[in-house]
Formats: sequence, C-alpha cells, structure tokens
Amino acid sequence: MLLKPPDFGDNTFRQSPVLSPPPKEAASALVNRQTTCRFSGNEIRLNLSLGLFSSAGVDTGSMLLLKNIAKKIDLDSLTSALDVGCGVGTLGLALARRCPEAQVSMVDRDELAVSFTRRNAALNKLKNVNADSRLMLEGPHEGLYDLILTNFPAKAGDPVLFDYLSRSLPLLASGGTAAIVIVYTLAERCRDLIIESGGEIVHEDASKQHTVFHYRPSDTAVPGKDRDLLTSYIRHSAEFKIKRTRYKLDTVWNVSDFDTLSWRLKLMGELINREPQYGLLVFWAPGQGHLPLAVCRQKGARPRRVILTGRDRLELLISAHNLNAAGINIPVELKPLADPGCPGGFGENESANLLLTDINPVPRSDWTGPLRNAASAVLKTEGIWAILGRSADVTALTKVTKGWTPLADKRNRGWRAIIYRKN
Repeated sequence: MLLKPPDFGDNTFRQSPVLSPPPKEAASALVNRQTTCRFSGNEIRLNLSLGLFSSAGVDTGSMLLLKNIAKKIDLDSLTSALDVGCGVGTLGLALARRCPEAQVSMVDRDELAVSFTRRNAALNKLKNVNADSRLMLEGPHEGLYDLILTNFPAKAGDPVLFDYLSRSLPLLASGGTAAIVIVYTLAERCRDLIIESGGEIVHEDASKQHTVFHYRPSDTAVPGKDRDLLTSYIRHSAEFKIKRTRYKLDTVWNVSDFDTLSWRLKLMGELINREPQYGLLVFWAPGQGHLPLAVCRQKGARPRRVILTGRDRLELLISAHNLNAAGINIPVELKPLADPGCPGGFGENESANLLLTDINPVPRSDWTGPLRNAASAVLKTEGIWAILGRSADVTALTKVTKGWTPLADKRNRGWRAIIYRKN
C-alpha cells in the first residue's frame, strides 16, 4: 500500500509515490526503482538502488532538511553549494534544479552512490552539478560555499561528527550557512559539538526522528589546526595474526573487523596464505586492510604492485595507510569502482597474478556473469582468484567454472572461501 506523501506547500519539498521500476538497461543494472520528488515547485526524478541508503524512496531526514532550507535559505542568491554524503543525489539535485545559476558539488565515499548521482543528474538534464568520490570534506575545494548540507550518517562516530562540523566552518563563504540533519538520539551531542567547534546555531527544527541545525562561524571562532584526513576516523590500533603472519593495523569507524578478526577473514586467511603470493596483486573491497597486509607480509611473498579497488573510499584509504605504515615498499594504486563487474572492471593493461574479491553483491542484481568476466579479464593465465563471501553468494558465483581449476574450498558459519586458478 502506498502512503500519501506529506504536503509542505508549494515552496517546500514533497515526495511522490514510488513508480514502477524502469526498464533494465546495461548501464542501469543496479537500479531498483524510480521516484519523483518536488522541491520549491521543481520536480526531479531519482533512480534508486537496493545497494544504497533509502532504496524505497526519499528518507524523512532529507525531506525535513529540504523543508528547512526552503524556508530559511535565500535560494535566489545562491551561487555555490556542497552536498556531503550525497547518496543518489536527493539533496544536491533538488537544489541544482531550483537554483540553475548555482554550481552544486556533491561528494560521497561510496563510488556506487557517486555513480547514481551522476546518472540522476543526467536523467534530469542538470548541467550545474559535479560529483566525486571523497570522504566527508576531503579536498580539493575550488572555492568557498554559500551552503553546505548533509544528511549525517548515524553510525559515523563522534570524532567524525566533530571533524565534519569543524572542517565545514572555514569552507563557508561570508554569510554562508551549513545545514545538517541528524537522528534525534544524536541531536544533543551535535548541538554541543557545533558550539565546541566554533559555530553558532542560527536555526533549529525537529521531527520525531530527526533534528536539523543551521549553523555558521561564531564571532569568536578560532581556525582549527589542520589535521590528517584519516585522524578522526581511526578508532583502534592493534596487532593481528592470520595463520603465521603477524601485522599491525590502524582501524577506522564504520568498517567491520576493527578490533578482532571475523570468522570470514580467518577463513580466507587460512587459504590464501598457504602459498606466498607474488607479482601484481588486486584486492576488491579490502576493508581495514587485513588481507592485503597479511598477503604482502607473508614470508616469501614478492608483491611488485598492489591495486586496492572497491566502492568505499574509506576502505581504500585506510588499507593504503596500513600498507604504507607497515613499511611495504611497493607501489599502491587506489581505484574506486561502483561495482566489480561494471564496464571497464578493474582490468589493467598488465594482467594480475592474484585477484582477491570480498563479495557483497547488490540484492536482486545480475552480478555473477559480469564478475566472472571481470575476473577473467584481470588475471593472467595461471593467475589466482580468491573469492570470499556468504556461502549462498559464492555458490551462485561458482555455478559456472569453465576456464577455472579449483585449488581450495572452505566453509564456516555461513561463509565460504574458495581459491581458483585461471586455466
């Protein structure tokens, strides 16, 4: 049953009922459905995905934030805006439609989200938008912004919230405003951190689930010290062991395996470290960097170059950080991709000796064939493909094994790790 959307009047935002899924095309294989939204009298269409936040429609937090922007921000004078954590593009694209003379920058750490934002910008024929894969307020920034807005993720962590608030203030142009919507359980803490970071709250509104704050630099604000980008994300440092290989790791908020090794990583670690690896090594979804570090530090390993690839920029950055901190003196390349089986894949001009894929496919998507094709393209003959994931997903992927020779297969607690050699 479809619920009647809330009515905020002509000058605010409302969401229309969800439409039927659009026809599937090769370029939009991960689209789940499409919805139509209105903001300040202008309509935008949004493709949604089961692999991204709010896959059933526009979330209530975004709706509350846009309602407040329509009421409190002089949209006619807006020249530049930044949407942080853009997802499929709801906030930034609604703003870009309403303010065609403004340049709207949109960032998200998830390359799939960035891909959907670009696709949705094209769907709405918006030319005043650019989207990039970056952490919260990672630079470079070409200038200051009249408006910075975010639907802040509840699980990001207190240090990340403070870092975001303090970094956003110096990026505001004179008279500019930062607007944040956050779940109500974090509202009091957010209010305190805005003041602590040197801001002053100029508007506040709340629903039963979310709170919105508009804030600016206070008259007594003192510029904060420049910090390393990853400092606020790191939550734990410890020594770990996979098989007989020991290594030290810094781990970050909102990525799994931050304090102990999960069964799934132990499962793959036992298989992949039976023989030392060499040559070009490619890791899809490297997480905190456990498996790349364990493979590269194994006795007898001779890695020549490492490619870290996946959707999550934070995973790529922390894994590269840990490889560098461990003193592994080899080139490391970061290659963000929306999906391991997408056109272009993670293939290189030179073929890889090892491809390790930690799979977590988008539900209801056709992913097995494209991923097998991508693995075949990236690996050289006799190259090793290591696959880790839920047992059902690995089983679906390995139904077709022509061209591959199985070397090892292990299951535990709903997880499965398998090693193939390319014929």
